[in-house]
Amino acid sequence: MNTLIVGTGKLGQRFYHHLKNEGENPITLSRSEKEWSDNHIQFNLLKAGVELPELPKLDQVFIIVAPDERTEVAYRQTYIHAVARLIDELHKQQDSFHCTFVSSTSVYGGNLESVIDESTDPKPASFSGKVLLDAEKALLKLHAHTSIIRASGLYSKQRQKLIDNLLDEEKYLDPKCFNLIHEDDLCRWLSYASEREVDMAIASDGHPFTRKQLQDFVKTGRYDALSLDKKYQSALLKRMRLSYPSIFDWAREKLDVS
Repeated sequence: MNTLIVGTGKLGQRFYHHLKNEGENPITLSRSEKEWSDNHIQFNLLKAGVELPELPKLDQVFIIVAPDERTEVAYRQTYIHAVARLIDELHKQQDSFHCTFVSSTSVYGGNLESVIDESTDPKPASFSGKVLLDAEKALLKLHAHTSIIRASGLYSKQRQKLIDNLLDEEKYLDPKCFNLIHEDDLCRWLSYASEREVDMAIASDGHPFTRKQLQDFVKTGRYDALSLDKKYQSALLKRMRLSYPSIFDWAREKLDVS
């Protein structure tokens, strides 16, 4: 199988190594050099006048891009303009590949439903959610053979800033509800969706929590059940066999739980 990973940030790198561990040798593409990739193409999708190098016949293309800045302009440049350029360049060579696009559950930012799954009509409330929803629609028009993966927030030991924030005792009583997915489990979700050509899936562990619950668990090994505002639960969740069905399973393994 010939696979192209477009975007080589934290998740792109992790997915690259996930595929390597599965016996694949994916091609990576980004605007900067990546010494950790055995087969990397340096190509700026926002730079006009340069053609994409000749590629082998691709089976799968994974779009895992992210903007440099959290502004609407940067989001549109990355998720809409750069992705459109990518598809245009690929279509000059071939068009039979399957594409998987990493979007976000931020498209549901304005939804009031207590449980959200793939049947829920998204109502974005932020510019990021609106742009990503626009990007999904634009990509499907350009390349119909596409899976959309709406991922919750990502966590892992390598995302220490988030972990520190979750364990910040000064925010213990903050009622904010978190829906997350471990990076390794998102990689599995991407592989599953691409192999089965799933139209759209929500990649979340289905176990929302608050800082209070997590901090209590780390200190005592227990936490109180709470009524939480919003839960992302995919119809595919039972098929996924997640390594970490919740952040509490991860904390038990990775943190010093009393």
